Amino acid sequence: MHDHKHAEAHAHEHPHEHAQNPAHEHDHTHAHEHDHTHTHTHDPAEMKKIVNRLSRSIGHLESVKRMVESGQDCPDVLVQLAAVRAELAGAGKAILKQHIEHCIVDAIRDEDEEAITKMNRAIDRFMK
Repeated sequence: MHDHKHAEAHAHEHPHEHAQNPAHEHDHTHAHEHDHTHTHTHDPAEMKKIVNRLSRSIGHLESVKRMVESGQDCPDVLVQLAAVRAELAGAGKAILKQHIEHCIVDAIRDEDEEAITKMNRAIDRFMK
């Protein structure tokens, strides 16, 4: 009887997975792009530093939000927002450097023009 329940549970899971497949066509495409663009690695220590920078920026932005909520002077809020924006730009530059040092070096070696084109589009968006 226990084996029968196990078989029923397995049979139930299979149609559910099968029913999900058509809805995940986008995920398949995304997975292909993801696999293609991440055949290279980043420096884990540098990426950890970037994550820490972003965490500090999130905390800073939360404090700016609290300043607005508590009615702090607008010029003071603007100064702090400018500081957060500078922090984010610094994190972006660090990510850009990591990408160039690791990903783009690999893309050039592998003659991956798509990765270079994608990077150029990202730079255009980041530098606006």
